[in-house]
Amino acid sequence: MKITNDKSINVLDAVIKSASQKTTNKKDDVAGKALGDIPDKVELSKRKEEVDRIKEKVKVYPAVRQDKVDKIKEAIKSETYNVNGKLIAKSIIQSNLLDEIL
Repeated sequence: MKITNDKSINVLDAVIKSASQKTTNKKDDVAGKALGDIPDKVELSKRKEEVDRIKEKVKVYPAVRQDKVDKIKEAIKSETYNVNGKLIAKSIIQSNLLDEIL
């Protein structure tokens, strides 16, 4: 049995022809205008303003909480620093989950 479908070939030819016509029309439009005639346009979203505002708030806080670092160093030196493995594991898992979600 032989099945022929001439419509698929015609549709494909029509799509290719249409695409080639669109590209030639675009070339003609651009060629008709001088480079100075096409204005540049930049739009900044409101999200950018929000990000900038958050960055400014973050800059206020130090990157390292020195008081906490000093406190832990002192506890390590005096051998009173107690590491709870379950809390560390929980924190690592939460951190990784948040990274994957975000």
